[in-house]
Amino acid sequence: MKILSLAVLCFFLMAQNSLFAQSANSTGFTNVKGANLLNAGIGLGTYGLYGSGGLPVTASFEHGFTDKISAGIGFGFVQRKYYHDWKYTYLMFQVRGSYHFNELLEIDNPKLDVYGGTGLIYRHYKLKYDEGGTYYDYKSSGGSVTIDLHAGGRYMFNDHLGAYAEVGYGISPLQLGVSFKF
Repeated sequence: MKILSLAVLCFFLMAQNSLFAQSANSTGFTNVKGANLLNAGIGLGTYGLYGSGGLPVTASFEHGFTDKISAGIGFGFVQRKYYHDWKYTYLMFQVRGSYHFNELLEIDNPKLDVYGGTGLIYRHYKLKYDEGGTYYDYKSSGGSVTIDLHAGGRYMFNDHLGAYAEVGYGISPLQLGVSFKF
C-alpha cells in the first residue's frame, strides 16, 4: 500500500506540471463554483481498532457547485499487523459537503481556504487471527454508517498546488497532505 500511495503522489506531482501550463484566472476561494478540489494525504492517529495503530492514507475530491458550497467523496485506508498473527484492516468511504467560510470570516488572502462540513461515512473493518493452524483461526468483519463532521484549511502555493490540514471524524482525527485545485 505504501508503494501505491507513493506512486499516486508522484503521478499527481508530475501531472501538476501540465496544470501550470494552463492559464489560471483564479478568484481564490471567495468563489469555488466550478473548482475541483483534490486532497491526498496521511492521517495522524486513527479511529480504527481502539484508536491505535497504522498510518491512514486519505483522499477526498470535491466539486464547487455554488460560490461557497462544494460536495464530493472521500476515502480512507489503514492496515495494521499485531505480532505475527493478528491483522486489522479498516476502510472508510464517504460522501461529503463543505461550506467555504472565507467571505464570512473576511479572509482576504486568495491562497487560503477555510472550510467545514458534514456528510455520511461507511466504515468497514476486517479482523483476522491466524495462528498457523485451524483450531484458533478467527475472522470477523462488519461495517457501519455514521455522520461525518470535518473542518479544515488549505493554503495554495500557486493556482494549482497547496497543502491542507483537516480535523474530523473520518478515518483519522487529523489529516495532512497535498491539495490540488483544477
